[in-house]
This record gives sequence, structure tokens and C-alpha cells, in this order.
Amino acid sequence: MPPGLLRLAVLGTIAFPVSALAAEQGFFAGLDASTGAAFGSSKTTNGGAPFAGGGVVDSVKFGAAWGIGGHVGYQFDPAMSAFISYQSIWGGVRWNTNYPSVGASSKFDGMAISNVILGNVAYEFPLSDATTLRTTAGLGVAFNTLSNVTETDRPTGIFLAGLASHTKVGPAAQVGLGFRHRIAPNTVLGLDGLVAYTGGFETGNTRNGNLGTTGINPYRIDDVWRASVSASIKASF
Repeated sequence: MPPGLLRLAVLGTIAFPVSALAAEQGFFAGLDASTGAAFGSSKTTNGGAPFAGGGVVDSVKFGAAWGIGGHVGYQFDPAMSAFISYQSIWGGVRWNTNYPSVGASSKFDGMAISNVILGNVAYEFPLSDATTLRTTAGLGVAFNTLSNVTETDRPTGIFLAGLASHTKVGPAAQVGLGFRHRIAPNTVLGLDGLVAYTGGFETGNTRNGNLGTTGINPYRIDDVWRASVSASIKASF
């Protein structure tokens, strides 16, 4: 298991007491919208065309991330619930690559898109008759895609190529802390702060541009973390 995923799993485990409140059961479903930031780095030292001698990736930076999603689950009692969630998260990403063997450098810009499915548990602490403090933890899988990636010459900004898109599948985990406020007998609004590990991204293995269509070693972004704020609405039935 990746170290980042293991740390989140441990944190999620200690976030939940073993006690539970009296029975209040039922199914629920909801919608979510989020915004936040992502962070990652790269260990790539052989990216790009083989004749260039191995591109070394650095200065990985993500732009603002936006997300939408939904969840369905079951409330076991007033405190404990379990649910499955889906999130689609997207935002810009850029990085630089140096090619020491040929004395060149390129800049890359594209979109980083994550589609994440998680199995979650939640525990709520009552603050008033209508408001609770909620902790959550989830484990699942992320489908991470780098798309619309363009390569430009770093010194001049001249367009060089477009890179093939690629989707990488890997483990994901998330923990959260937030509030729930009941606005109607069966309707609850939520606001959460979330920290998620969504794994890595990878480009395709071809480029199309100044050299025609040629094969390349993919460029990789490793161990991506996301911090976000999510607003939600949930209906019980």
C-alpha cells in the first residue's frame, strides 16, 4: 500500500469512536460540489523521445480544482452511517522538463481529471437539535487522466507538440471533517473540509507536432494530494 494511502487509512481509523447512539435508520442520497487545490511531484527522469537522452521533470504545479459528485448510503443510527461516493474533479496542471543530453527544455500545460469512487464511513457528534459535527473516512479507486497536454519550447514559448491522453488507475483515500444542518425533516445541508490521496497521473506514449507523430516515454506525476472544501445536500427516504 502506498505510504500516503496508509497514513490516511490510519487517520480515518482513529477518527471514529466505537460507541453509537440509539437507532435511527434509513437510506439517503445526495449531491456534492467542491473546490480546492492539488499537490504533487514527479520522479520522471527518462521522459520524452529516447533520442533526447531522458527528460527530467520538475516544477509540477496544479491550478485550482473543481469537482461535482454524488453519494448514496445508509444511516444505521443517529451517529453512524456508510455510503458510496463518486467525485469528478478537474483542474489545470503544468510542469517543466529539462533534457540535459541535448541542452533543451520544454514546458507542458494540460488538464488533470480524476474520477474517484470511494466506500466511506461517517460518525456524527450532535451540537444541537439540528446541527452535528461529522467525521468521515473512505477508501476506493481513482481514474486519473492527463488530457489536452501541450508542449512548448521553454525559452521561446513556441508550440512543439500535443501529447496523447492517458488514464491511470490506482488506489485513493479521503478523510474529512465538517458540519451537517437539518433544514427539513428529510433534508440536510453539509459543509466539509477534505484531504484526499488520489495517486498518480501519466501522459500517453506518443506526441504529435514538430517531429510528426513519434513515440515517447511517458511523463509521470506521482503521489497527488488534494485539499478541498465541499458543499452538499442530502435527502433521506
